[in-house]
Amino acid sequence: MRKLLIRPQARLDLLEIWHHIASDSIESANRISEKLEAAIRDLPAMPGKGHRRLDVKNHSYRFWLVKPYVVTYVYDDRTLTVVRVVHGHRNFRALFKGR
Repeated sequence: MRKLLIRPQARLDLLEIWHHIASDSIESANRISEKLEAAIRDLPAMPGKGHRRLDVKNHSYRFWLVKPYVVTYVYDDRTLTVVRVVHGHRNFRALFKGR
């Protein structure tokens, strides 16, 4: 199985998501964090999961929806790297411009 790497920006994204939700409910923040972390842990077993986006020029990025968030990752034969975890309504073209 591929090695799972999570880039610092993705870790920061996860932390910011938790804090944003926790301002209303710590229980809800914990629940979505567990859901996102489980989805991320499952990705190396099925690395083709998800889809590409026409609005992101780099076609090596894959996008896996964990409503309402999107886990963005890249993979090769040995490693799966989580790049970002963002809300699905974000402007992906702007987020991944120049990447």
